[in-house]
Amino acid sequence: MSTRLQEYIKPLSLCDRGEHLQGLMPLTGMDRLAGSLCHQNGEVEIDLAFDIDPQDTKFLRGHLKTELALECQRCMKAVETPIETDISLGFVDSEAVGQQLSSEYEPYVLTTPTVVLRELVEDELILALPIVAFHPEDECEVAVLQHEPDEDIPPADEEKKPNPFTALAGLKKAKSDDD
Repeated sequence: MSTRLQEYIKPLSLCDRGEHLQGLMPLTGMDRLAGSLCHQNGEVEIDLAFDIDPQDTKFLRGHLKTELALECQRCMKAVETPIETDISLGFVDSEAVGQQLSSEYEPYVLTTPTVVLRELVEDELILALPIVAFHPEDECEVAVLQHEPDEDIPPADEEKKPNPFTALAGLKKAKSDDD
């Protein structure tokens, strides 16, 4: 078991040795993820196990845990959002082989023997992001959520307008009088 996380890993070698990587990785430097965040403070807890299954598939199973500062879609301020995601990747050398991979693994096409660990983790965090983030209603700073409409003032749409069907009702009445 390793507590020091390397910048570059060789997944196939790690699988051959049955390695287990654990540690913390700072969020700083995850530029693609940064576009979805209010700030990059914090770390990701990483727990990754590399191995080979009975079908000779070299795989990675693991878990990522962090708290990301996403933008609340109500008040547009930072909301700390816990993110936990499980990873199950099968390493393949082509997309064709990836299509034949067991459904328990997501295919990860290795184009080079070395992978940047930060990029692999960043990809998984991006996939785990919620579609939208909100503070709980009682914690959100938006005044609209706390504002009660005045009952004495009718909404603007409810002003008295002439009914466009009044003329049709008159025609229908005139026709029934003719019968």
